Amino acid sequence: MRARIDALTGRVSMYRLATITLAIVLAQAVLFAFLDVIGPDPYAILGTLGVVIVATLGANELAARLARVVPHRESSVITALIITCLVPPTLTTAGLIVAAGASVLAALSKYLLVWRGRHLLNPAATGVWVAGLIAFPFGLAAGIWWVVTPALLPAVAIGALLLLDRTRRLDVGLVFIVVAIIISGSRLVMTGSDPLGAAWTVLSLYPVVFLAGYMLSEPLTLPPLRWQRWLAAAVTAVAFSVPFSLGPIYNSPELALVLGNIVAFAVSRRGGVALRLVERTPLSDHATEYRFEPSRRLAFEAGQYLELHLPHRADIRGTRRTFSIASAPELAAAEQPSVAIGLRTPEGGSSFKAALAQLEPGTRIAVTQVAGDFLLPRDPAVPLLMVAGGIGMTPFASQLASLAARGEQRDIVLLVVSSNPGEVLYREAAEAAGARIVEASPDQLTPDALRALVPDLAARRGFVSGAPSLVAAARTALRRAGVRRVHTDYFAGY
Repeated sequence: MRARIDALTGRVSMYRLATITLAIVLAQAVLFAFLDVIGPDPYAILGTLGVVIVATLGANELAARLARVVPHRESSVITALIITCLVPPTLTTAGLIVAAGASVLAALSKYLLVWRGRHLLNPAATGVWVAGLIAFPFGLAAGIWWVVTPALLPAVAIGALLLLDRTRRLDVGLVFIVVAIIISGSRLVMTGSDPLGAAWTVLSLYPVVFLAGYMLSEPLTLPPLRWQRWLAAAVTAVAFSVPFSLGPIYNSPELALVLGNIVAFAVSRRGGVALRLVERTPLSDHATEYRFEPSRRLAFEAGQYLELHLPHRADIRGTRRTFSIASAPELAAAEQPSVAIGLRTPEGGSSFKAALAQLEPGTRIAVTQVAGDFLLPRDPAVPLLMVAGGIGMTPFASQLASLAARGEQRDIVLLVVSSNPGEVLYREAAEAAGARIVEASPDQLTPDALRALVPDLAARRGFVSGAPSLVAAARTALRRAGVRRVHTDYFAGY
């Protein structure tokens, strides 16, 4: 099942998946409005959608030109679709002005409220909240979250699950929803509702599912570490659930998310780092290593990844990409520090890889984030099984090189799964760390074949890195073969 879901959602980028799921929700909303299943006027939904899309895309184009960057149009479309779900559907001039204002503010926030190439606050929430403050003296509302209705909940929930699963942020969404149900549900129980009825009311009539799936899950505004993400989700849930009012400022879903974004930024902010390209070296016919010199010490743990920001005429995947760090942390702290990444270099790859391949030595590129929880256990006595699929070897290369640099001995079996027989990327790092290398083909990712390759695998802790389909297949096979704990490394390609 895991592999089938990844194969289905992996056919499109994260941006496209968000666009498709939001479009389905809005299409169903228009249909239900025509059938009088929900209250809004269908023509008002369509009219508001048209105004919001024009305003968002127009403001984004203008801001991008002024900032001299390539506009990310699909991101703006997603913002517009979300705003359409939040603002009142209307055909009145005043209402459409408020919707357009929220859209313009959302687009501009991506360029004005930024840190190291990343916007700090969810654009849709920011635009709607600020527009609401401006419209308040005129008796107008900006955020009513009309999309929250039991009739639309199935479509909203399915889309939210797909997005949370694709970004591997189901835990973040669950933390937010559970805390919101506990607090808001308790308040309903105190007024006479039964606990189950109160929980259903929160799920169906409060915007917890939509906010968790379509807005809180945005990778660009989430902090890098799991505990930080859980903290941001919990803070958002508390701000969402506890009523307060101070003039035009009162608790609302959009303000709650803005406050959660601020906490996320506060707990994860680090000073900026630039990487100067030193050299690029072929790892194989299909992969290349890029080695950089950091402008200052780049602190990370073996197994983590970094996000690079490379301004260029980008495709729909944008100007930022995440790559596992392939070098040891000790090398980044050396007298002549260096940091390396390894990546596949297929023909007709992404615009980012093409731009990276054209960089001249000495060119600087910005690091916008260092993150990841794909870390080895601290107890060196735990036997390990590393399953690497192709370029998925990179986080293991960092971990193995770090072990060798520290002189730490561990019981490690490295299972390399490759469609190219004999290709083991970073073989030297594995041998230097004393890992036992076992080669396998993709069709050997079955419980019986894995037991034959690694007879004691049930006693080992599993780590899997590679393409989403391989990760899903290997994790399932390992668990069926008796491995109790399996850690996976995954990038959604948002």
